[in-house]
Amino acid sequence: MVATTAVTAALILVAGCGGNDDKKSDGGSDNGGQSTTSATPSAPTVPSFDPPKAFSVAAAFPSADYPGRSALDESQMGIAGQVALIGGYAGLSGRDVANPNNQWMIPSKAADTTTVSAASAPMAAKLDGKDVAVVAYAETDKGNGTQKPKGLIVVHWIDVMSGQKIAEASIPVSTVEGTGTDAVGTPGITNAVVDPETGQIAIGSGTSGSSSVRSTTLSVYADPKTKKATLLPGITAAAVHDGVIAGAKPASPTQNAQDAMIVLADGASGKITKQIPAKEGVLNPLAGAAKHAYFYGSRYIDYGQGTSASAILAVDLATGAVVQTALGYSENASYSCVADQAASIVCTGVVSGSGKSEIMGFDDNTAKKTWGFNSDSGGRVVPTVTAAYHGVVYAKTEAQPVMLDAKTGQDLPSAAPSGSPSSSDTPSSSDTPSSGDTPSSGDTPSDGSSTSPGNDNADAGLSLYNGKQESPVAVSPFGGVYRQLPTGYDSSDLESICVFVKATA
Repeated sequence: MVATTAVTAALILVAGCGGNDDKKSDGGSDNGGQSTTSATPSAPTVPSFDPPKAFSVAAAFPSADYPGRSALDESQMGIAGQVALIGGYAGLSGRDVANPNNQWMIPSKAADTTTVSAASAPMAAKLDGKDVAVVAYAETDKGNGTQKPKGLIVVHWIDVMSGQKIAEASIPVSTVEGTGTDAVGTPGITNAVVDPETGQIAIGSGTSGSSSVRSTTLSVYADPKTKKATLLPGITAAAVHDGVIAGAKPASPTQNAQDAMIVLADGASGKITKQIPAKEGVLNPLAGAAKHAYFYGSRYIDYGQGTSASAILAVDLATGAVVQTALGYSENASYSCVADQAASIVCTGVVSGSGKSEIMGFDDNTAKKTWGFNSDSGGRVVPTVTAAYHGVVYAKTEAQPVMLDAKTGQDLPSAAPSGSPSSSDTPSSSDTPSSGDTPSSGDTPSDGSSTSPGNDNADAGLSLYNGKQESPVAVSPFGGVYRQLPTGYDSSDLESICVFVKATA
């Protein structure tokens, strides 16, 4: 699919990260002029720390609401290098936190006959030394003449400093019967994982009803180098690394079946290379890293009594060897994991209805548990993990944001966030758009892509910040981002706020 030359006002507003439209591309790109910025700028950078261990609020970017937005379409925040990202069904926008003139928006679809039913969170990767944003969309394409509408998974790779799409891949996953967002065969996205070293991505998908071309449970692999996508029917991906996919094949649809399998596959061909019996009734993908993929498994011990056991299983992506770790709480628990892009995996679980929770750390070199505690341990509160990056776990408790050592689970000291940015943290005129930075009428594109008039929040900046610093949901050496709900009398036209916290230590 090729993005249109003109970016509509509604698209710019929904993707946000600022309401004013900057100068358009000079046309030197072969990408159809989707970006609202010129060639890669020689912009200043903000301080960097790898990994960041202290933050201060430095910017707040609005993401505007728009008529007809689905209730499921909530902005998702990310960061790649020094560019804050806001993603949604309409597309992905970026704001260089060191250079307010470097902002862009890439729409999710090219044609009015295409609708978007899901979008992944924006993810970060490196390609040829460049910081790249990776995002996946589930779309329904109705524009094929007399052909039935089809469901697609579409992936974009975007150079965040230039705002140019450098690769795109798409693949049909279903046929769609009927109309509307709930039409049979409408595709969705269950999860998405990216290899930060290659930009390869694996997307778990499903479809409404039963008219999928091959399966209602499937995964898609896509590679930015080949710009090709491959369908892997019947499995849900947990990890992708160097072209290898690890996924879960569900148990048979018979009562008390415990034959779920862990699957390894070659992404480029879609060929299954290994099937490893997990001996579980439920097998859910959790996370992936460079050496292992992680799953939550659960099975009945006594079906009549309703007793069960659960574990976290890790599979070696090279050999297929499985490591299993018993959990402190086993019944009706919901687990999630994050990888720190180094050698640690951190998993948290909550027992349904009890309020009990658990946190554990794993060494990805061995896939063995290295630390952990739970609600019954005493002396510590199990935090809610929001992100992990290069040895640091970013989380929050009821009281405040916290940080943990990903290898040991020990608390890391950090400066307590203040209620509002200090004068030293507040962006200076070189950081925040001044009247001279705001595009003039001569800068505004004449192709209909300018934002609608009356958007008073376009350059409100830190006036949108609610004064309560939160834990970041995505982190780079330059800082992190998180989503804040809009507040105040002038926030009715906003869907959310992207808050950037710069790294200070």
